[in-house]
Amino acid sequence: MWNIGRHYSRVFGEVWSHKRLFTGDQIVVAASLTLAFILQSGFPAVWSDGARLAELILAGMVTAGVVFPLSGMYRRHWFSASIRDVLIVGSAAALMLTLVALLNLFGLAAAGTPAGVYIVALFVAPPFLALERLARRINNNAVGLLLGGGKAQPKRGADSVLLVGTGTACDLFLRAIRNMPNPPFEPIGIVDDVEHTRGLVFQDVPIIGSVVDMDTVREFFVTHPLPRHIVITEPPAQFNESNIRDLLTWAEARGIGVRRLPGLFELHSFDETTATRTVEVHPNDLLHRPARVNDRRRLARRLTGRRIVVTGAGGSIGGELVRQIAANEPESLLLIDNSEFNLYSINKDLERFFPGVERQVQICDVRDRARVEYLFETYRPDIVFHAAALKHVPMVEANPREGVLTNVTGTRNVADAARNSGASAMVQISTDKAVNGTSVMGATKRVAELYCGALDRETERDAHGTRFMTVRFGNVLGSSGSLIPLFKEQIAKGGPLTVTDPRMERYFMTIREAVELTLMASAHGLEQKTERGAIFVLDMGEPVRIVDIAERMIRLSGLEPGRDIGIEYIGMRPGEKLYEELFDALETPRPSGLDGALLAASAVVPLDALRASTDRLEAFAGMNDVPMILDMLHKIVPGYGDGATTARPPAPSRQVLVQANGQKSVKRPDRIAPRPEADKPRFPTAPRFPGSPLAAGGDLRKS
Repeated sequence: MWNIGRHYSRVFGEVWSHKRLFTGDQIVVAASLTLAFILQSGFPAVWSDGARLAELILAGMVTAGVVFPLSGMYRRHWFSASIRDVLIVGSAAALMLTLVALLNLFGLAAAGTPAGVYIVALFVAPPFLALERLARRINNNAVGLLLGGGKAQPKRGADSVLLVGTGTACDLFLRAIRNMPNPPFEPIGIVDDVEHTRGLVFQDVPIIGSVVDMDTVREFFVTHPLPRHIVITEPPAQFNESNIRDLLTWAEARGIGVRRLPGLFELHSFDETTATRTVEVHPNDLLHRPARVNDRRRLARRLTGRRIVVTGAGGSIGGELVRQIAANEPESLLLIDNSEFNLYSINKDLERFFPGVERQVQICDVRDRARVEYLFETYRPDIVFHAAALKHVPMVEANPREGVLTNVTGTRNVADAARNSGASAMVQISTDKAVNGTSVMGATKRVAELYCGALDRETERDAHGTRFMTVRFGNVLGSSGSLIPLFKEQIAKGGPLTVTDPRMERYFMTIREAVELTLMASAHGLEQKTERGAIFVLDMGEPVRIVDIAERMIRLSGLEPGRDIGIEYIGMRPGEKLYEELFDALETPRPSGLDGALLAASAVVPLDALRASTDRLEAFAGMNDVPMILDMLHKIVPGYGDGATTARPPAPSRQVLVQANGQKSVKRPDRIAPRPEADKPRFPTAPRFPGSPLAAGGDLRKS
């Protein structure tokens, strides 16, 4: 009873705070019923049947006075109304007329009123109510325009911007600018993604052309000043690849900075500037690939209601795994990381965006076998995603013991714990540096691949045994300590940008895409019973030269390479290669049945022999015997060290070719020797099948 009283008290408060609108609605109802009565019965009926009309109007106003507040019409902010708000008005008007018609039918009010009056009123009252609200909004905007001299005045030094896209984000961006007393941006035009809108006006800003036809944009700026920035209002991947690249190339050539509106997960605070906040565009926004339609239902079947462990949960890949898994409503999540701060950060993300997901956060180093076993035995996970690893080549090259203990011992601990706790699957994140490795990091990750592959074959005899799957891919843009953050920091300091060699190439993929495909691969492997021991290799597209990314990042910042910021070639570091590969010579690419991934079928390595070798490797790591660590890696990993021939002679250390404006600046050589086709590993367009099966036992050497 108390709750009912509170409800009606709140409704009365809403009406009182909108008393002018409420009064206007009463007038609209009376006018609508009068007009409907005249249209149905003729104007003379107003005089001859005035009593019935008065009774009809009174019944309508009383009914509206009850129905409209209860429908929530006075709880709406009509200066930012949406289609949903208009539908609520229409529904409330229809309900009001229905109730009045029922009163008429039962002779309680306006008895004898023709039914046609209510039908006509149904087409009159809702538009009038909507027009009333529109008039209030127009009046409010008109006052603002008069007081502001016709439009919002940008503050002195406001950046002129060219907007790309005409979606909801662009609409909100322009509304926010219009309502700010001193907006930081001055939109001078919009480039749409379709051609037929050219010449139209969107929120008082002209649409000057389309990314489909860049000539229209070029023509416009022949006679108009160039913008200081381009702001992409929609995710760049939503635009056609060649079209958006044409626009960005045009901007880069003219020194126009390129920015974009941030996504929801990039907003760490919300205030009055949120709608006009922009972030830099990086090459990870521009890695265009054909859009893949992922089977979300299959993913949900494998993740929803499951207990899931993520190791390395606070890292770049691990954190994205956690967020995408949380979006699929697991029963619970166990987050494992050895960094307190990383765990704190990802836990805050979950609290903010997925508060309903149950989770446990455990500080744990995967090297600690007893701790890992205890957590898994207690938690009893369904699926384990193993992302914990040391990944920086020079760091692991200088600390081989740490690389072995984390990447080899840590993986063994997690894999064994997953099997012992009865998990249905473990998914390991691997790297293209494990292929024909020249580095300790690559070799240790290859040992981890071999171990999980051997375990996967071992458990094949058990119908309920754990599946061990490995997903291999190249570099991810934007991960902690990687290329993009480094270049961003160097640009902020004024340069130079440091590049190993002008010929160095890498495969790149966005974190979101890599994790999405990893989850799809795990679901596919569980459902389709893919070949045991095979590795999922993600389609990374074509390799990209590092120097091209450096130049693009400089230009996207509105600067010119070599003039404003230099590029400095520093030579290859220990363990690095000029070119990475996705498959080694002993692996046969096969179709996986999953769009965006192939299977790498490698030689069979006996689990017992592998365990014996890794036991010795871990023992040498425990003694910090670096020569024996390297010797054991050579014995376990076929080809480790031989891949050094993949690297061409390094560029001269700290090579500086040009001195410009008093700072170091580097121009790329005019001619760079082309990379031999034989040395260019590419993701196969069609799977290659071997002529004969692989020999059992692989290339594992006796230790």
